[in-house]
Amino acid sequence: MRRVTSEPRRRRRLFWWWFVSGAIVIAGALLFVRFVFFNDKATPLTTDEALERYRASTIAATTTTIAAEVQTLPMTGVYRYTTVGRESVDALGGTEHIYPDETTITFVAAGCGVEMRWDPLLERHDEWNLCVTDAGIELQPNGEGYHLFFGQETLELFECDRTVVLVPSSTIPSTIGDAPTNGEPVPLQCEFGGEPYLPVWQVLERGVRTVDGREIEVQHVRMTVTDEDEFPEHATLDWYLDDHGLLIAASLTKETLTESPIGGVTYKESYTLDLISLSPLR
Repeated sequence: MRRVTSEPRRRRRLFWWWFVSGAIVIAGALLFVRFVFFNDKATPLTTDEALERYRASTIAATTTTIAAEVQTLPMTGVYRYTTVGRESVDALGGTEHIYPDETTITFVAAGCGVEMRWDPLLERHDEWNLCVTDAGIELQPNGEGYHLFFGQETLELFECDRTVVLVPSSTIPSTIGDAPTNGEPVPLQCEFGGEPYLPVWQVLERGVRTVDGREIEVQHVRMTVTDEDEFPEHATLDWYLDDHGLLIAASLTKETLTESPIGGVTYKESYTLDLISLSPLR
């Protein structure tokens, strides 16, 4: 009787052994894919690397650079900023990139004015374009944002329906109530990464910031995004610019839910930037 009853038990034990073994193999395979094929990293872009990139980019842009500087846009070069910030996603168990204590914004001649590119990491950058007109320093309607998580690149181009004045011309008073926008919200119709994107800009108060012991007059402008659809987004970006459009300080808080093949992915980012020196590296 013992031999008869022990056989099915032995088979059940054998079945569970193979089941557990199979589960271990599958889990190991998933971990291998997660940490080998989708391994995530964050690599700071050093100031020296940003300067080398800038010097390489200016070889073919000498004429435009001179024209831009005459029009009182920021001097081209690599500007250094003290930085506190991070970005994160909750996909594949989640990961976070901590930004280094110092990051750079590089201004190079481009188009009708200058391109400004913030490089906190090799895996993360933003680009905007500024031009000067009779109305003042204008943000152009095109730019890009780049992210790299788990080896997966995302380059999102944005295109808006119009420019927006960030620093009104010195011939026009720019205090609250006298700015061209009168401090009122200026909504834009944009596409970002092929999806509708509706930022709202405001020219706010004038103020003073201290950079390397010097007091600098700045124009405070704010961009907000409030999207309450199926994939919500909330963002507030504050820029403090001098009268040439040079970024003196900035802060951002952002949270967005994005559709993906593995379901909704929440992305968060926050940072503060403060200019270290008014003299760029060149």
